[in-house]
Amino acid sequence: GMEKETRRRLLRVALAALALAAAAALFLALRPPCLILKSTGLYCGACGFTRMVEELLQGNVGAAFRQNPYMFALLPLAGAYLVGEAACYLRQRPPLWKRKWVQVLLAVAVGAGIVFTVLRNLPGFTFLQPV
Repeated sequence: GMEKETRRRLLRVALAALALAAAAALFLALRPPCLILKSTGLYCGACGFTRMVEELLQGNVGAAFRQNPYMFALLPLAGAYLVGEAACYLRQRPPLWKRKWVQVLLAVAVGAGIVFTVLRNLPGFTFLQPV
């Protein structure tokens, strides 16, 4: 019944979290080059992300922010969003992304990412580029 479904959902959430953690660990271990930077010479919105995470893991918050201010701000928001979606799923409530305020927040996050990407490639905004 209901308890069995809750256990099933909890297992799915745990597996998804494990897969996400494994993917993140693999990404950090492999350090793939940015294909956008490689092919265009332009920094994408995520360039410096791997170095940012490495700085965070060493407790260097300022250095992490310096690598990618956009992703630095986005990471905890994305984490909170994923926890919220997991909570909705576990409680069998409608997903967060169907709510108007979440859609507005996602649009703002994407818009900010586009602005950040454009700015960091303009002269005079090189401080937004990773070091």
